[in-house]
Amino acid sequence: MQTKLDEAKAELLERAARVAENSPVGGHLPTGTTDESTPDRDTVLAFLQRYYLHTAPEDLNGRDPVDIFGAALSHYRLAENRPQGTANVRVHTPTVEENGWTCSHSVVEVVTDDMPFLVDSVTNELTRQGRGIHVVIHPQIVVRRDVTGKLIEVLSVQPGGELPHDAHTESWIHVEIDRETDRDDLKQITADLLRVLSDVRETVEDWDKMRDAALRMADELPKEPVATDLREQDIEEARELLRWLSADHFTFLGYREYQLREDDSLAAVPGTGLGILRSDP
Repeated sequence: MQTKLDEAKAELLERAARVAENSPVGGHLPTGTTDESTPDRDTVLAFLQRYYLHTAPEDLNGRDPVDIFGAALSHYRLAENRPQGTANVRVHTPTVEENGWTCSHSVVEVVTDDMPFLVDSVTNELTRQGRGIHVVIHPQIVVRRDVTGKLIEVLSVQPGGELPHDAHTESWIHVEIDRETDRDDLKQITADLLRVLSDVRETVEDWDKMRDAALRMADELPKEPVATDLREQDIEEARELLRWLSADHFTFLGYREYQLREDDSLAAVPGTGLGILRSDP
């Protein structure tokens, strides 16, 4: 049964690749080179196969090849310019009249550097908002960009393999949610996802620093109790807990140092924030 589904998916992608030859969507998928030539069908098919590699056949079954091609092309267009260290997000409800392709749901598109926690963070935020999630497509695409962030080339290199020195892996996330036509709501979803993706980036970038801070605190705990209500065993347990958390048993999200004032209030120490607490209050 699975073989037949896979065969049906392969045939559907081949039909979608043929759409590029006379596309009602307009525009082209990458040629695999830096020139502006129109890609041949094999090049388009290779991209579609990469884009939909981990998509279950059931999620594509019954879809129009124009819509399959259109979704991939729409995502590619979003990826055409992305300055370093940023995320591109678009939330829209495509229609044939406006986009040349359609979807029965609203579509969330994300392009960002590949890193941990992305899909879970995006879907958790959408769930928090009460948005029903119907399909998640998450290709990892190896690309070259120039210094301004312009997309130069989509490479056929497998993510996780050895990359050329000037290439890197990106996460292109496509999520289909309950249909939404209110433009203000679509803009709000976009803003919320950009905030979440910024938090993810700061957390990932500062991960090692936060772990090192926990290990440093473990080493700096006093050898002997400094308060009458503390036992040496309590201090040792705290030290071991910090070390255990640092051994990939805990997801550090933020870190900041505080000073205890004479009135027993806490004051943040400027410049000590990491992760989602990186910015000074």
